[in-house]
Amino acid sequence: MVEAELLSTLQSISYIAGATGVCIAAFYYVQILRNAEREKRRQTLLMRMPAMSKEYMDSYWYLRTLKDWKTRQEFIQKHASNPEVLSKLHYVMNIYNILGMLYIEGLMKIEDIAQLYPPASIIGMFERFWFYVPINRKSSLGEDADPKFWFPLESLYKDLKGRFPGIEGTTSSVVEQRERERLREINIFSKIQPP
Repeated sequence: MVEAELLSTLQSISYIAGATGVCIAAFYYVQILRNAEREKRRQTLLMRMPAMSKEYMDSYWYLRTLKDWKTRQEFIQKHASNPEVLSKLHYVMNIYNILGMLYIEGLMKIEDIAQLYPPASIIGMFERFWFYVPINRKSSLGEDADPKFWFPLESLYKDLKGRFPGIEGTTSSVVEQRERERLREINIFSKIQPP
């Protein structure tokens, strides 16, 4: 009788161990599927993004050297009907938006993004063309169409700006940067009172 109880106890333990193994295997399989899906999404987004391709560099430098406007209105008056400028702007901003999507979804770290694309480039382009983001969130009737359009780009910009607070962007010319530095120095020295 003791042997029968012992055998039934061992058989129960065997069933419990087998069931536990099946549960662990199922959990492991689900984790593998989730990771594979995340990696597939990451690879799909990365394939759409030409890291430092000739087309990206041409578009980026064209926009960076476009200096014939100072305000939003001037840009719209001079370039809103120019398909070359708008296509280059959308191209560059969409690349940065894809980076933002990868960052928000946790598929890419901000440090990796900063290695692929200089933070000054992303920050500079966003600051220079920030007014274009809300325009694209509206319909042709001026109503809110997609309030989350380019939201990943906006989030990436804010986090890059927080991570690299000294960066003002690379969209201004060297002369403009030197002039800003000179004005800062004048401002600093003007606060010093003679003894």
